Amino acid sequence: MPNYQPRTATIQERRLISLEYAMIYMATGAMFPFFNLYLTKNLGWSGTRIGSVMALGSLLVLLTQPLWGRISDLSDKNKVLAGVLGISACLALLQPLAAGSFMMFTILRLSHNVFSGSTGSMFDGIALDVLGEDRDTYGQYRLWGSVGFALASLVFGRIYESVGFGSMFVAYSAMMVMAAGIALRFDIKPHAEEESKAPMQLGPVLANPALIMLLGGLFLVMTPTAASDNFLTLYFDAMGAPPSLTGYAFGITALVEIPMFLVAPGMIRKYGHKTVLVASTALFGLKLLLNAAFPIPWLALVIQALVGVGFAFYQVSAVLMVDSLVPHQFRSTGQAVLATVSWSLSGIAGSLIFGRLLDTAGIFTAFRLGGYVGLLGTLFIYLLVPSGTKQQPSANPLLPTEPKICIFSATASLMASVTRSINSGKPNSLGNVSTVRILPMAAWDISV
Repeated sequence: MPNYQPRTATIQERRLISLEYAMIYMATGAMFPFFNLYLTKNLGWSGTRIGSVMALGSLLVLLTQPLWGRISDLSDKNKVLAGVLGISACLALLQPLAAGSFMMFTILRLSHNVFSGSTGSMFDGIALDVLGEDRDTYGQYRLWGSVGFALASLVFGRIYESVGFGSMFVAYSAMMVMAAGIALRFDIKPHAEEESKAPMQLGPVLANPALIMLLGGLFLVMTPTAASDNFLTLYFDAMGAPPSLTGYAFGITALVEIPMFLVAPGMIRKYGHKTVLVASTALFGLKLLLNAAFPIPWLALVIQALVGVGFAFYQVSAVLMVDSLVPHQFRSTGQAVLATVSWSLSGIAGSLIFGRLLDTAGIFTAFRLGGYVGLLGTLFIYLLVPSGTKQQPSANPLLPTEPKICIFSATASLMASVTRSINSGKPNSLGNVSTVRILPMAAWDISV
């Protein structure tokens, strides 16, 4: 395994990390909370159509997110990110121009997903590289993403009520262009030459059974969580609340995240990655059950605080857990896999299921069932994911440190085999494998 060279970030680099997170998530906050209202009120889409298009977009993110991660690992990461951000801005501006054509709008939307869906995980990889030995302070910088998201969601809801939802595309694009400019100010080089020559491989990332178990539990948790974020606007609309109240809901979530991101590193040091992760995922499921049981607009705003606490703890603990379980030369790839499972893969399932339930059983039933599934995923993580993962650059991160249950070892081997087959371009014995995704939202489904 190539030598890992630790580093620490300068004060200027730390400021740039904070600013970049703020700008990327300001763009997300300007569009994501209100996008489904645009589809229903401006374009007249049904819940099933919304869910289907979102699922297709998530599928594209699923297929391309690991590729973007590996491209970042092998290239000047900041330049790749800047290009992706700029293209996302251009594709967003084109979407309202095609609103009269379902086919053209959908094509532009799906193209936008390909680029925008990976920006969060790509910058997570950059931030971890820049922070180096201080990566445990990640939460202190990621919180500025929550600040940006909160400001945007609180402000733009009022603006859109006055000027229309179509203006969200302009606001989003402007901030993504600024984020692209900030990205170019980082000085990030590819990994060592011997690492750069390595082909794209998901096998080394997915070969750790502990990581497979973790991803399986997160899929169960994040399927309803990602979908509920995507459909939260319609949940408030079903209660008769104005669009600005939806913006307040997302804003409250993000504001609560800010102090929680500061607290999260200390909680992780005291209780461990797994304990913090389990607590955060339990809050996701509980929140959905409370939403279903008490469909009252003002109370829903209070309940949103649970998401703020849960997301901050989830984001820090999950990112650091995955970082500890993958080789350093595959750091961005590992974060891309996490984002793919947490938001993309789960989002596909969640968008399709929630979209269908919206038209057949109603949004409140969808939230209640989602809460049960989320708590089931939490129980999975609690019972089956081993504790006590440590970052050990000199050790082989592919070797498990604790005994694992045989079925999950077999699953890890199977996934690694499929991945190697895909990477080699040769068919495997399973035939054609169809994959499905989604969100982050993110936020969150950054695919908006």
